[in-house]
Amino acid sequence: MSSQISFRKVTFLALVTMLFLAPTAKNSPNQIEDCEVTISIGDTTAFPNTTNIAIPIYIDHLPDTIIGFKLAIHLGRTGLIYFPSDSVTVYDTLFWKCNAYSGPNCIDSTSVFSDSPWDFFHVDSFEVFRANFDTAGTLIAGWEIVSATTYSEFSTIMIIAGIADIFGGPITPGFAPQSGGTFFNVLVDVFEFPDTLGDQIIPIRINTAFTDNFGIVTTDPDWSPWTFETYWDTNFFLCTEWDIDTTQDPPDTIECLSWQQTAGPSWDSIEVVLDSIASLDTLRICITDGSLEVLQSYVCGDANADGTAGNILDLTFLVDRIFRGGPPSDPMEASDLNCDGDGGNILDLTTAVDFIFRGGDPVCSAAECSK
Repeated sequence: MSSQISFRKVTFLALVTMLFLAPTAKNSPNQIEDCEVTISIGDTTAFPNTTNIAIPIYIDHLPDTIIGFKLAIHLGRTGLIYFPSDSVTVYDTLFWKCNAYSGPNCIDSTSVFSDSPWDFFHVDSFEVFRANFDTAGTLIAGWEIVSATTYSEFSTIMIIAGIADIFGGPITPGFAPQSGGTFFNVLVDVFEFPDTLGDQIIPIRINTAFTDNFGIVTTDPDWSPWTFETYWDTNFFLCTEWDIDTTQDPPDTIECLSWQQTAGPSWDSIEVVLDSIASLDTLRICITDGSLEVLQSYVCGDANADGTAGNILDLTFLVDRIFRGGPPSDPMEASDLNCDGDGGNILDLTTAVDFIFRGGDPVCSAAECSK
């Protein structure tokens, strides 16, 4: 009996050692060839009525050090998942320098910095929804400014931006050219929804349609993710207020004090300017969208959520979790192979080894812990 127990211990330790030394697959997608910057969204699974699900954003880049960015991330379905956010009131003070007066009234002014000469100021207050994100262990961990906003409490659009270093104090560098790094993680919540909908795959995209919502800044001032096509643009204006010299007979019109742009036939002046249209330089930037698959159920013993319980992949997942600090099962109950109420521990690993290699008892049945 003792020799049989020793043999089982040796077999178990040898198997764990083999799995522990096995190479770990990279989480980030393969780099897209010929692109200077590749931004990819990871594919993730979750269950209804769960919160703070991390969606990884990966980046590979060849140009100089990245020191700033701005991205708009869109969830492809409303009513199922959203970006959790907190509402805060922000006060914005603008200072103005008057350029021209009409009697006691300022009729032309310019916004200036607070430490410049100014004539009056205006305080605006508005509500901002601050979205949740996670930079721990990512390429932008330690950046001096990273913020994310949404448009509402249950928004499916997040705008996130970051600056590595601001003026003053110690210099915070960006991150040098690299491959396979995690840019940052955004967090999403999943609503509770009826089982009749079944599993749902929700696309997650990066919006590159507008320059205001997409930007990558490097230490090379000439590098840009955008290309620009120039053209001549004609604008029409209609004067709404004239400065009139009433001392003359007839009164003499001196100049227009205020005006509005118009597209109709009534106009007083035109302006022809050289304008441009921006488009993403797809020879430099490659974007790979991701998804969140919302599963209506989980199977006990399916630690890696691939749809099959108690196989070698689940065993590998548990070894990675226990000995390498890998990610937990989602939900944790899925790795409770021995039905003791505590998922993802050494007893679950032993149960998997015994079931797979020695014909031991099967992992918990669906009736015992699946939902």
